[in-house]
Amino acid sequence: MEAKELKKILAAYDTKLNEKLSLNLASFKSINLDKSEKSTQSILRYRIIEIVVFSLLALFMGNYIANNWGQTHLAISGIIVDIFILIALAGSIGQVTLLQQIDFAKPIVDIRKKVELVNAHGLLFLKLMFLSTPIWWSYVVVVSDFLFNIDLYANMDADFVLKYLMVNSLLIIPLVWFLNNLTYKNLHIKWVKKTIRLFTGSKTMKALEFLNDIEKFEN
Repeated sequence: MEAKELKKILAAYDTKLNEKLSLNLASFKSINLDKSEKSTQSILRYRIIEIVVFSLLALFMGNYIANNWGQTHLAISGIIVDIFILIALAGSIGQVTLLQQIDFAKPIVDIRKKVELVNAHGLLFLKLMFLSTPIWWSYVVVVSDFLFNIDLYANMDADFVLKYLMVNSLLIIPLVWFLNNLTYKNLHIKWVKKTIRLFTGSKTMKALEFLNDIEKFEN
């Protein structure tokens, strides 16, 4: 290996080391470990409550689907709603697993990364909200039937139902593209940053910005 190449490698190593030191220093300044540990315990309790609530909702929807299996539109609406509840439940279980993996004896950057992954949880609910857009009528059908014993589908015009299905089917591809772009990797895109900030708030935004910075550093 030539001396010139060796110097380049050493220079790149020095740059990486300086970045890591800067990152650790920035994390050290922004994180209070005692406060952060108490905060994670509080979030853990909140996530456990979420798991209980989503589990009860999933069981309720399972029972609703079974009771209305003979009525296709009610069963399908119930299945759609139940799928979204199960996705939210899986997200909360993942958060509890992540919280239990946080080891406050490890380097600050590792702790901070897991803490910010927890703080970025709001992005999942934002995506679920947008993903529900084409099938929002499923929620309305289930709620109307369960709470008011009103079968909305039976009173709908067949032409309206057909147009509704066609329009919402056309939304699927742009919606998938839109949600696929809502990630911390695309925070350099203005509309992505504005959308996430608008619907999730500054805490989630800061978490995503840190995750973006740490990923750039690791790569």
